[in-house]
Amino acid sequence: MSRMRVFGKASDFYRLRVLKVNEDSDISLDWKKDILFRNPEPSPMSTRTWYVVQVVNIDDEEPYSIKRFKTGEAAMRFKDKAEELLHELTKKQFEEKFPSLISTRQE
Repeated sequence: MSRMRVFGKASDFYRLRVLKVNEDSDISLDWKKDILFRNPEPSPMSTRTWYVVQVVNIDDEEPYSIKRFKTGEAAMRFKDKAEELLHELTKKQFEEKFPSLISTRQE
């Protein structure tokens, strides 16, 4: 049986990443083939984009979203600050700073 480490630097347990998420929204209409109809005017498709900073557990590659941003620049700034904490804090201190790591894991 392998022994899992529970103490140490947070960087020994986690890594950070930024994900770009696109959500397309378009009018979806269901048409019956047996009904004659005129094709609708093309509707502009809108895309919502946001960026999510995630902490990834190194052992099991399980991601935990810690914050969501409207711009990639804001997400990268947050990630850079969080990465500094990742290298400075212990695992326990890092998890206390980002409680979603603990609460998400226990669900």
